[in-house]
Amino acid sequence: MKKILLFGFPLLFTGLFLMRYTGGPPAGYTGSPGDRNSCTACHAAANTYNPTVNLTHNIPASGYVPGATYQLTLSVQSASRKHGFQLTAEDAQGQKQGTFQSLDANTQTAGNNQYIQHTSAGTSQTSWTFNWTAPASSGTNVTFYAAVNATNADNTSNGDTPVLFNLSVQQAGVAADELPGIRLYPNPVEDVLKAEIPQEYGFREIIVYDLRGKEWARFDRLPADLSRLPRGTYIARLVTGKGIASLRFVKK
Repeated sequence: MKKILLFGFPLLFTGLFLMRYTGGPPAGYTGSPGDRNSCTACHAAANTYNPTVNLTHNIPASGYVPGATYQLTLSVQSASRKHGFQLTAEDAQGQKQGTFQSLDANTQTAGNNQYIQHTSAGTSQTSWTFNWTAPASSGTNVTFYAAVNATNADNTSNGDTPVLFNLSVQQAGVAADELPGIRLYPNPVEDVLKAEIPQEYGFREIIVYDLRGKEWARFDRLPADLSRLPRGTYIARLVTGKGIASLRFVKK
């Protein structure tokens, strides 16, 4: 699992976190370019708790596979015993990318699953684990933006220590529509998967992943024998001399 350590820094932050919204804030307060809402004088910028924020994930170093689901854990270390957070994912233009899924009672989604945040029960936690499903076809890098608040639990916005951070991940190759003329067939497939690839692209290999990003098979020639692959939905990563196309298919 990849581990990124980021040290938070005190900021003036909107008065939405934890004490006004112990059950979770409205969507749109992560400090991301798309949200914009981040720095106001509502929460006092007191560095009382000196929080350190940590984000871990199982997205491969080569990048996320479009349509695959990954697990992320957001953690905070501070002198406070009560914390809140909100996190989202965007591209460079501030457009939301992918969706989130809550895994337990400590987190919940908001804004059509484009945000993940704490619940009332989750304010006593120092880490939150949840899923992110990558966009099916984006052709872009994605940045996770989060706001975390270490609070003194006095039901006011004074004396808390809010911090913002961001973390970028790349896509594992370009989207299929950026390499026109590539298709998989038959789809759904029973045993043998074939691909139509323009000759000038120069086929190199095909890698098969499930929707959680686990690699199941790799072939340096086509067609690919998938007779032993379990039934389900998969992503085929087609590596060519012109780039990488990621296409979804169903094994029946």
